[in-house]
Amino acid sequence: MEYRFSNATLNAKTQTLDVEDKKIVLEERVFNLLLYLLDTRPKVCNQQELVAFLWPDSVVSPWSLPRLVSDTRSLLQRLGVDQDIIVTVRGQGYKFNPELKVLQQSPKDETQLNLELLSVERHSDGAHLKFWIGVTLLMCSICIWLIINHSFEHLNDKEFKASEPLDAIGRILWVDDNPTNNKKEQGYFLKHKIGVYNTTSTQEALLLLSMYEYNVVISDMGRQGEPLAGLKLLRAMRTRGDDTPFYVYTWVESENQISVIKAAGGQGVATKKVDLYESVLLHFHNEIL
Repeated sequence: MEYRFSNATLNAKTQTLDVEDKKIVLEERVFNLLLYLLDTRPKVCNQQELVAFLWPDSVVSPWSLPRLVSDTRSLLQRLGVDQDIIVTVRGQGYKFNPELKVLQQSPKDETQLNLELLSVERHSDGAHLKFWIGVTLLMCSICIWLIINHSFEHLNDKEFKASEPLDAIGRILWVDDNPTNNKKEQGYFLKHKIGVYNTTSTQEALLLLSMYEYNVVISDMGRQGEPLAGLKLLRAMRTRGDDTPFYVYTWVESENQISVIKAAGGQGVATKKVDLYESVLLHFHNEIL
């Protein structure tokens, strides 16, 4: 099923959103939120109803849903959706924008289309029949390949996901090509109800920062053969106006390194776990209190 609204198309089968020439696979809860509001329009969905649907059999903090709605709105805006999709009804909940016209369409599967063509040609001679059977088998093979390829893409997407407590007070984006090196440190933040999301490259980090909001970024300095990868990520963030607090967590600390990071707009460099904890927790001070 496809839903067309504004300048966007939501594909329920592939869990993708198309906005003009941009296409993205949506994170599961973002997709479920949009689909639920579409299917229940023009009804106003209260917070209890949405929380029960999006976090079944779970206890979440009161601001988990507002944060998800905020992240979803930010993502839609970055993708270039022309109009507001989610409307807040004060004191009641959320609903799909009633001003937008929604077109629902069930796109025909290519294999089904070829089978229909075969039906039309059923009175043709044997050569025609063999031709269409061959076309159908070819399309089936292509569909199977696409499904397998799509599955591998989703497996790769799991690299971006990490743990977030049900009552999380915020998020850290941790950029390191060997995330297993930081298990103890990440466990510490999780105990303090801070979600930790791992990624392994500058490109992936910048993509995630454009899609979601994080309270702090922690990065290694060198990775994947690039000794200044952390510094380049910091500069790229500041160049595009992203002022998320940034810390380098590395093995070797030097005065020059600290100076360079701070000159580029970073908050600091840490080589010890204790120093990292103290610095990062300052950005969650109000929430912890």
